[in-house]
Amino acid sequence: MIFDLALLFLETLRGGDAYLGWFLALFSSGIGAPLSQDTLLLASAAWMRVGQLQQIPLMAIAWLAVIGGDLLTFWTGRHFGARWVRRPWAARIVPPQHLPALEERVRRWGPLAAFVTRFLPGQRTTVFFLLGTFRMPYRQMVVFDAFAALVQVPLAFYGVRALGWQWQRWRGPVDKVDTLLTVALVLVLIAAWQKGQPKR
Repeated sequence: MIFDLALLFLETLRGGDAYLGWFLALFSSGIGAPLSQDTLLLASAAWMRVGQLQQIPLMAIAWLAVIGGDLLTFWTGRHFGARWVRRPWAARIVPPQHLPALEERVRRWGPLAAFVTRFLPGQRTTVFFLLGTFRMPYRQMVVFDAFAALVQVPLAFYGVRALGWQWQRWRGPVDKVDTLLTVALVLVLIAAWQKGQPKR
């Protein structure tokens, strides 16, 4: 419902307002707004296909929007999450003695996680926040996320333009994958939390 209303609003925009509207829609979907960023990306490419927007400026705006949302989420984790996880109340979830090992794993595997997560529907906000919380270096996040977006955005535009992808057909599968990945992520986090609990 919210997605349909957002598209109806975006369709009323023209010129610079249209580019700004698509930027804000893609950016907000990357920081937790209830909009599928993947479906929005395909919809923006379809809007370009019918001649309403120019391809290169729209691709550049889409690229900036998706990495902008990712980096804001990551910064929130670095700025707030890293503090919260060290508070006394968080010790039951992440024992303080386990933090150095967790941060070392994030430094080692964070770049791969940042790259892969860009292609996982619905999981970006949580994963990027966690990468920030466990202090993945900024440079790694920027480089690998930006490179992944440099693959994803042109791929979406190519799919719509050359292969006839339609966001309406992708919407259902994307939502299903989002649900499955969310369940998997929750199970992984629960397993990690239980592993960190002291043995009785």
